[in-house]
Amino acid sequence: MARICTSIVTSVVLTTVLACSSSTGDAPAPTCGPTEIIAAASDTSSSVVCGAPSCELGPYTSGAALGTDPSLAASSGRVFYLARDNDNIFELDAACGTPRAQFSVHQDGVKRANAHDVAAARDRSLFVVLYDVPRIVVLGKGGQPDGAPIDLSSYDDDGNPQAESVRIVDVAGVEKAFVTLERLDLDWYSRRPSKMLRIDVATRQVEAVIELAGRNPFNSMVELNGALFLAEPGNFDADDEPLAGIERFDTATSTSRLLVNEKDLGGSVAELAVTDGCGVAIVAGKQKYVNSTSVVTFDPASGRVLRSASDPVLATGGFDLRALAWKGSTLYVGDRRTGGVGFQVHTFERAPGTCLLHETDRTITLPQRPVAIRAAR
Repeated sequence: MARICTSIVTSVVLTTVLACSSSTGDAPAPTCGPTEIIAAASDTSSSVVCGAPSCELGPYTSGAALGTDPSLAASSGRVFYLARDNDNIFELDAACGTPRAQFSVHQDGVKRANAHDVAAARDRSLFVVLYDVPRIVVLGKGGQPDGAPIDLSSYDDDGNPQAESVRIVDVAGVEKAFVTLERLDLDWYSRRPSKMLRIDVATRQVEAVIELAGRNPFNSMVELNGALFLAEPGNFDADDEPLAGIERFDTATSTSRLLVNEKDLGGSVAELAVTDGCGVAIVAGKQKYVNSTSVVTFDPASGRVLRSASDPVLATGGFDLRALAWKGSTLYVGDRRTGGVGFQVHTFERAPGTCLLHETDRTITLPQRPVAIRAAR
């Protein structure tokens, strides 16, 4: 069973303020200035979570307590910071980015469970997919385990299908949780079909297992108008795999198709951000230990590539671009190269009614390398 509010967190101040507070927010509502995005950033020894552009650091927003391998999840108007290396999840104030509640998903007998994504249901329960342990943990009131975990061990021959992302979607008035399974081999190579699970939220029963059109669903799915968009790099040492690219999954019918092939994009898709009429992806080149990154665009309805890696919106010589988010007509792109006084988040504006993007002269600076970005409320 998961252990809640354990002593894994090393910051006494943070633990004291947040210990066992419920996910509804028992901590006083913080005050914050204008915040556009919530950002997670990290170096090799600590991490930062903050509301940007102000990104004010303090005992609740930075330090070793937040681990060194963070991610962000947004679901049903709630935002979560996942400290993957120490099995902690923090619910954040959706307007400020300040941690307000803390849960642990540590699993007894294993080094780490490695939570990769969180989705919130209407009853405020949380579905948490674990990557290093073949389970989905459901947390209820106050972050306590609510029933037995959902066992995923049977969905891969090696006993762990590597659950990567989860989204809870209303399908004909009924909540369904959709979970991607990478199903990598023991050498972390993608050679076999990846899967999508459809789980009934009320009963927590797996009711369908769908083979995906592409391989290795990577990072978080993006939901738009009843469809889920999946970044599928296949393997990062190739950029012309026929079963890699961007997949579109229809939640109403549980059918799927490879919308864009990675060969047309010019790289392996690492991350997506999709809004009406404009899809954006970060793609990586195939050169091992280099994997130059580019921002490309596509039509999310037709799959037509608008800007490929041969004519990118933005490009770097290494695996530097990480973190994407839309907020209205503004696109935010994280850049892990040092900017002298910090690390930049580039801002692009979209021309009305098009997917034409132009970079503004305004950047947001983070104190550590960007890892994930979500729009602030």
